Amino acid sequence: MIEIVPMNRSHIDGMVVVEEQCFNSGYARKTFEKEIENKIAIYFAAVKEEKVVGYVGLWDICGTAEIIDVAVHRDYRRQGVAKRLLEAMIGECESRGIFEVNLEVRESNFAARELYRKLGFLENGLRKKYYENKETAILMQKKLLKGEADEDTCN
Repeated sequence: MIEIVPMNRSHIDGMVVVEEQCFNSGYARKTFEKEIENKIAIYFAAVKEEKVVGYVGLWDICGTAEIIDVAVHRDYRRQGVAKRLLEAMIGECESRGIFEVNLEVRESNFAARELYRKLGFLENGLRKKYYENKETAILMQKKLLKGEADEDTCN
């Protein structure tokens, strides 16, 4: 059974494996180590028998969440892991009073775009030639709560 849990240091090695497999970024370990200390970062790991099989991370910026990454190990794709990670993250956002969640996704990533739509995200813009291969990013947003950020959400 796959559990969705808040990220901690014990998850970093597994998250690096998933990150490298999905994005081949080359800087994952340092990034995750910094994110543990980042007061605006929220990460969840999908764990099966102590193995990290996916993760999601976002930054809470004054009551607006920006999803940084969603990644699932190739052996666990099409099994609902990304959906469960995103649902956990959306629930966490709601409990923290975050009023909207934003993300960008590759124009060619039809599976991810469809998942985001099913979770209530709407396309609301483009970033042309955004990715290193000049692919367009689709901007998507999900409204969670009525209202706007106030001074307390930025402290």
